[in-house]
This record gives sequence, C-alpha cells and structure tokens, in this order.
Amino acid sequence: MMEFIRHLGAVGIIAALLFQTLLNMLPIPGEFTAVIIMEIYGPVMGGVYLWISGLLGAIAGYYLTGWIAKPILNNRLEPYLNKMEGWLQQHEIKGLLLVRFVPLIPYHFVNYAAGMLRARLRSFVWTTGLGILPHTVAMSILYVGFRKGSMIWGLIGCAIFLLLAGLAWLVRKRVSKSALKIN
Repeated sequence: MMEFIRHLGAVGIIAALLFQTLLNMLPIPGEFTAVIIMEIYGPVMGGVYLWISGLLGAIAGYYLTGWIAKPILNNRLEPYLNKMEGWLQQHEIKGLLLVRFVPLIPYHFVNYAAGMLRARLRSFVWTTGLGILPHTVAMSILYVGFRKGSMIWGLIGCAIFLLLAGLAWLVRKRVSKSALKIN
C-alpha cells in the first residue's frame, strides 16, 4: 500500500497532505499517520509534508472555530473571551509563540482559541509555522532513530523534546514572575 502511494507521485503527496491536514484540523491524534507519511516519503520530505499539513490544519481549525463555534458559544464564553481578547491585543505574537512552545497545551486548543479570539491571521500563521517546526524536526529525528535502529538519532530526538519542554518551563516561569511584578 505504501509503495503504491509513493508511486502515485504528486497525487499521492496531495492525498497524504489533505488527509493529515484533516487530522490536524480536528481534535484527532495524527501521530500514527505521521509515522506512515515518514515511512512513505522518508524523514526529510515526510517531515516537510507533516509541517505543511500541520500549518494547513491549524489554519483550517482557526477558520472552522471562527465560523462555527464562535457564533454558537460566544454568549456563554463572552466574559472570558473579552478578558483574553484584551490580553491578546497587547501580547499577540509573544503569547502565540509562548503557547506553541509549551508542550502541555494541546496543538488543537491553540488553533481553536486563536479562532475564537480572532487573532490576526498573519501572526497566527507565522507563529504556528515557527512553533510547530521544532516538534516536526524532533519527530523526524526520532523516526530515523527507531527506523534505522540508531540509538544516537533516538537520543538526539529525545533531547530535542526535552529541550523544548525545558525551554517551555523556563519561559512559563519568567512570564509568571513578570505577571506577578505587574500585579
């Protein structure tokens, strides 16, 4: 099956991108299909396709939330949204980058929250592209480690994930301290 998809050329790539984009748009884990895409197209091009589909899925989730969920949930969430919209206007880029790098905040939640809050699309797109890049690189490196049976590549991939978690913890700690000083 994987060989068949690989031999489809551009049609197979587009089909894989669309399928992974759909998974990235909906709150469905896409790691299983991500491994399959890397198996079909390799860790480099597979990683590129995963990054593209991650970005497209985030944008689709952003719009979907704005079109569907916001009109339905706006009355229930209005007090919270007003507070968050004020904060977002002041700290949009820093806030979007921060939540992208914090591994404990689900990818889909960030997309939906940005859509509900009507974050500027341009800021959302570039912070998402930058924010999902380290995860995509780490996943590709981990894939190489497991696929090739290389302990070194596996450790490098794990080290990147640990580095991201440590960086997120450090940034969160600094933001918490600065918020305490302001209050």
